[in-house]
Amino acid sequence: MKTSLLITTGLFILFGTVHAVQAEEVGLKVDKVDTTQDTTISIKKGDVSTKKKYVISEGQEDITGDKDVVMKKAEGNWKKACEDWKKEFKEMNKDNKIISLSCGKMNCSKEGVESTCESKATHKVRVISEE
Repeated sequence: MKTSLLITTGLFILFGTVHAVQAEEVGLKVDKVDTTQDTTISIKKGDVSTKKKYVISEGQEDITGDKDVVMKKAEGNWKKACEDWKKEFKEMNKDNKIISLSCGKMNCSKEGVESTCESKATHKVRVISEE
């Protein structure tokens, strides 16, 4: 009985000492904290400033291909303009997160002998919000 009480007391002292040593290794000093007002002390792992908040940004742009006498070439010009817009948009938004890019539905019209194809492009991007 005395042996188990002695072992239990020894373990309690040992774990209490280990716990005290671990608390000292963290390096927390709260000796001179003003407690006359409400005080909150937070301990968090990692840098708090690295947490970023994002906002979804949406927009539209007009995409117009070059005019051409042949309708198929006008459609090809619109497709090229669409690809150029997507490429430029991606280059300008390397730091942000693109959610969606769409050139929209192509609409072609004839003006005299020349044809032009155009559309309303839409984009949705996740950007860092300013705080």
